[in-house]
Amino acid sequence: MNEPITRREVLRAMAGLAVSAAAVGCGDGRDANPVEVPACVLTPSQIQGPFFFDTGLLRRDITEGRPGIPLRIQLRLASVSEVSCEPLRGALVEAWHADAEGVYSGYDRAQGNLRDASGSTFLRGYQVSDDDGVVEFSTIYPGWYPGRAIHIHLIVQPDAARRLTTQLYFPEAVNDDVFARSPYDARGARDTTNATDLLVGPSLDDLAWTVTRSGNGYVARHAIGLAT
Repeated sequence: MNEPITRREVLRAMAGLAVSAAAVGCGDGRDANPVEVPACVLTPSQIQGPFFFDTGLLRRDITEGRPGIPLRIQLRLASVSEVSCEPLRGALVEAWHADAEGVYSGYDRAQGNLRDASGSTFLRGYQVSDDDGVVEFSTIYPGWYPGRAIHIHLIVQPDAARRLTTQLYFPEAVNDDVFARSPYDARGARDTTNATDLLVGPSLDDLAWTVTRSGNGYVARHAIGLAT
């Protein structure tokens, strides 16, 4: 399941084959209705940022043993038109984010330079949406780094012609709870919130996770709409 697969191979497969939920790790253990509200509005785009690279890793669990509070993210995708809102099946969904110390895999925190290929791919991976337009990832709650609110990056690519790049943000009350707990509390207070992050802007209502507590961790849900 963690074998490198290129984007081109996935897009070629999507052109002629229906990808089942089991094939992309969305089977056992998934909530029956992970996102109750359909994505009948278009999701705003956000910048990709400097810390992306294509791992080619098709997987549900992207943790790779990084310490942190467990987080399950659940997305429901839809194609949105003026007259309909249909599940978006077979879309490639890539996720990546910083670890509890605010570090992205493959990058040096101080210099922002891509390290040599040492196998550092934690908190990165992709899946393909199932027949209900759903994907899930198992990960940890992201840490903070200077100048940014707490966020997860996403690329949603239904086909070769359409691509949405965006970022989703967390409620400040949940952030406050997380950063008071280990291992996040060792870093001190974060310097940027949703309100002070210049990249968030007025789109926060459409880019905010709905977060609920689940045991020692959290479940974050969001519905994403793309133009048909």
